[in-house]
Amino acid sequence: MLDDLEVLLLLVFSEAQPSFIFSWLSSNGYTYKATSRLIELAKQDEMNGSREALKTLLYEKIQQLRLNLEIFSKKSETLTEIFTLTLLTAPIMLYSLGIFQPWLLPQITIVLMALNMLILVLYSNLYPRELRVMKLPRKMLPIVLYPALVTPLTKILFLDIPLEKLLLIFLATSFPASILIYRETRQITKELQENLEILVKVSSSPFHVFSHLDPSLLKKDTKTELSKTVRIAVYLLGLWGSERTGLAELKNIYEEILKTLKAIRARGTIGALSNLVSLFLLGFSSSLITQLLSMLASRDMLASLGIIIDPAQLYTWIDLYLIYASIVYALGLALLSLGSPSFYPLWLPLSILTTLAGLISGEKLLGW
Repeated sequence: MLDDLEVLLLLVFSEAQPSFIFSWLSSNGYTYKATSRLIELAKQDEMNGSREALKTLLYEKIQQLRLNLEIFSKKSETLTEIFTLTLLTAPIMLYSLGIFQPWLLPQITIVLMALNMLILVLYSNLYPRELRVMKLPRKMLPIVLYPALVTPLTKILFLDIPLEKLLLIFLATSFPASILIYRETRQITKELQENLEILVKVSSSPFHVFSHLDPSLLKKDTKTELSKTVRIAVYLLGLWGSERTGLAELKNIYEEILKTLKAIRARGTIGALSNLVSLFLLGFSSSLITQLLSMLASRDMLASLGIIIDPAQLYTWIDLYLIYASIVYALGLALLSLGSPSFYPLWLPLSILTTLAGLISGEKLLGW
């Protein structure tokens, strides 16, 4: 569905009347959602025979995108700080407490899981709506679900499987989904770049739009609404005509949108990757805690302190949280880098590998 920004790109740079464009979209099966303000300005410009009001609104939208870039930077920094707290500091403190009060372990783990999911929900609108171009096709839903289902199923079937082996199974099963999601994101990125190439070609040539481009190419299905809008706009310009300056202006506007989108993705990705150290330290610290508990239990030191606990109980909850943390971190990284948690399989292997590296490093350090 086309939103205000997409509809404005169609209205501002076409010689056809706004009412005709709305009618053309409906009759050709394109759905759109325009605000009442946009509709009123379109009527006003149609009566005045100009595009000044709509053009002003379009440039307001572009200016808002620039502002959203700064807002995004601050929000993403806050999100990474929160993840450091909820993925590392809080669980280590609480699991340490769980050694002496083991009955709290189930509640602690469940609360931490719920807290992390709540954070993701609260930050689900981190990307500006106009720049949430990465959307996963519904047919890929099984690809998104199966990596998160394989590991719990494996744990249920093999209760005594060591955490390292479980993470290795998780890592191996995550690669196919990661590769498929990567291919999808590459195709979307390539499509966005092709839009710019189309605009450069038609805006720099003195000849008619369709002398360079096959009209059927411009009406083909696209992976993003932004691409669909740009290509429809070029198609309509070919049908109804536009001044050469209009084509150049459309190209400049799209370049600005694409530049802002790339900047947001880069900042989000860098910020999220820099927080990988928290995931490593979680695995590392969890390994130290479990080894310390094993040593105390083997020497009957816990009983001498009046602590009655089955170490296997603590191991189970720590294992569960480490697996969960790997998934949650991948969700957060997908949200920051691509604007949608549904792309988390892309980052899942890296997340699991980091957790596993921390876990093994902790074991090698003490070697108990």
